[in-house]
Amino acid sequence: MISKEYGKYTLICDICGADSDEEYETFQDAADAGADIEWKRKKIDGGWVDVCPDCIE
Repeated sequence: MISKEYGKYTLICDICGADSDEEYETFQDAADAGADIEWKRKKIDGGWVDVCPDCIE
């Protein structure tokens, strides 16, 4: 998931709860960065799921 806290966005794995350790200015910046750091984003049952590289394997 992409979470907003204190005006910044971060990636959080929907499987293990790990975060990306980076903060982004916009939701779109976080979504774009996820692809760059090898996170996977899938649409399941109408909702988006973000998965960290450790949980992909």
